[in-house]
Amino acid sequence: MTGRPRLGRVRWFAAAALLAVYFVLPAPDRHELAFLDLRAWLLADEGPLDAAARGDRSPLLAAEWLGGEPAARAAREADCARLAREHARERGRAADPSAAPLGLRVRVGQNGHDATLFLADGSVLATRQVLREPRAGLASDAFWSDRRALLPAILAIALALALRRVVPALVCGCLCAAVLVRDSDPLAGAAHLAVDVVGTQVLGELFNLEVMAFVVFLFATIGVLARSGAIAGMVARVERHARGPLSTQLCAWCAGLLVFFDDYSNCVIVGTTLRPLTDRQRVSREKLAYIVDSTAAPLAAISVFSTWIAYEVSLFASQLPEVSRPDGSAYTSGDGFGVFLATLPFRFYCGFTLVLVLLTIVLRRELGPMLGAERRARHDGLPLARDARPMSGDLAGLAAEAGRPGRARDAALPILTMILVTLGLVTQWGLAALTPAERALPLVELVPRVLGAGESQRALLVGSAAGFVLALLLVVRGATLPLRAALLAAARAVRSLAPAFVILILAWAIGELCEGELGTARYLVAAFRDAFAPQWLPLALFACACFVSFATGTSYGTMAILLPNVVVLAHTMGAAEPALGGTALMLLSIGAVLEGSIFGDHCSPISDTTVLSSMASGCDLLHHVRTQLPYALLAMAVSALCGYLPVAFLAPSFAPLCWLLGILVMAGVLLAFGRDPARRAA
Repeated sequence: MTGRPRLGRVRWFAAAALLAVYFVLPAPDRHELAFLDLRAWLLADEGPLDAAARGDRSPLLAAEWLGGEPAARAAREADCARLAREHARERGRAADPSAAPLGLRVRVGQNGHDATLFLADGSVLATRQVLREPRAGLASDAFWSDRRALLPAILAIALALALRRVVPALVCGCLCAAVLVRDSDPLAGAAHLAVDVVGTQVLGELFNLEVMAFVVFLFATIGVLARSGAIAGMVARVERHARGPLSTQLCAWCAGLLVFFDDYSNCVIVGTTLRPLTDRQRVSREKLAYIVDSTAAPLAAISVFSTWIAYEVSLFASQLPEVSRPDGSAYTSGDGFGVFLATLPFRFYCGFTLVLVLLTIVLRRELGPMLGAERRARHDGLPLARDARPMSGDLAGLAAEAGRPGRARDAALPILTMILVTLGLVTQWGLAALTPAERALPLVELVPRVLGAGESQRALLVGSAAGFVLALLLVVRGATLPLRAALLAAARAVRSLAPAFVILILAWAIGELCEGELGTARYLVAAFRDAFAPQWLPLALFACACFVSFATGTSYGTMAILLPNVVVLAHTMGAAEPALGGTALMLLSIGAVLEGSIFGDHCSPISDTTVLSSMASGCDLLHHVRTQLPYALLAMAVSALCGYLPVAFLAPSFAPLCWLLGILVMAGVLLAFGRDPARRAA
């Protein structure tokens, strides 16, 4: 009787400790904050630099930075001048040194910053003003990103820990963010959240709607196949190779590796199709969700043939012409894919995460809350905890009627159709979006560009719809299920998604508010980025990216904030350290930012992939986060201590030994502190 009250006190203590962190957060560097804000303003689509361009040529930028130390001012002015060249390259234009440069005057004060962009004749082209505390009669263009920008995320995560209720926690976090954006006016904040954020930015965003529609069609397909007995037939086939908990987990891990081209597809396909098998073989939903989540974003982020790579490359490629190779020749923007490949030996977190899942399976060791979940499933036959609130309905409620034959092909063909249609459309649309010169690139460079330009979320929608139609045709024509019963099964499966969609929409909403309006990521960068010795830079960037991505729940947003500022900084610092070199430190630092960004996307409770993996696995979201977090923290610690630290202080050539060391350390931790869930607790 004392276990639950003690556990409750621990949860409240953890929540209080998290809230206490807010009060010791440092103030941001005002000049760094101003530069990050100006960078987003100047490089925005249809921004002020676009208005100044003429045809295929763009003017240069001459900046005057007012405030701060002279050396720091000169560095900021050089950074601003670099932005004009970056903007021209991103738009496919040439910088025009013969034209009079644009002028940019930036003032940074205690209460905020303002910028004026003007033409050579002195006429004002555009202005921007960001104030800490807007005054009556003074219009401010954006929220001043101080520590308040982190409060909504901290509040949401703390309440989720304490109350064990995700929806109220996310609602409070969203309301807190919206009220801050609307100058502490509760009514205006609530209206802004409901109308502007949820109504326009989230539900009005085509990408989000296409993702939701894809999930609807896929769950409808799974409902039809489960009711017709096709899922049971496919599970019976797979059970020939999965005859126990260990082999079942290996099947789930291998299935996750096969769906390597997109994280959303991985989460939903693997989770929904393998859930009946793992339930039958006494594998907990928490372990299934962990396997699904750990083979989704971590795999898609390092796969050279995935929907992620084009986005990742685009964030640092435009900076490459500012630095040079070890032989002194200049990089070009077209070298982005080659640089991405060169970072793969330093993508420690994703690699260690994939290996750690396999180690837990083959060594039969579990840590922390996952050990209790696996023991419950093995010995009590309970895939879900008694107090769990799964993110989607249980497929057991859609089981086939007794005596109804189940055909494995009726399940395999719709899923295979969805994958093939998706890849086919991504290829077709991606090729159509490329220029003739890009289509002539070597295959190893062409494929990532095609996948990046192929509108993957729309292709997933069409593919899942095609799979649903084929599933209906197969079960109706095969007389395994009447059309009316099939449609009712589809509707029942989709209806079970309602709670999950509420959480997903709220997670998107708090992400929009924190990232787009409060500037949470910009605050964290400006508050914690300081002068480091060159060897410490990769570790510092990795830690910063982990913190930002966990607080915001978005890897894409974290990459967008950090990566464009890393290339020149890392190369410059590395060039001053002959034993390391500018190129080596640049590759290490790019890899560190990418990996730290994946950490939050992998395990933050406000990340969309965390929500989707819980949804597909039928797992309680907070149970998934709580059981997965020790493994994510272990992979993060090993990446930092066995990866980035020794590679930076020794040499990049030591990377293979660092991989081996990291794997041995993870195995040692599991063997020393883990326990076999097949054995009952003493």
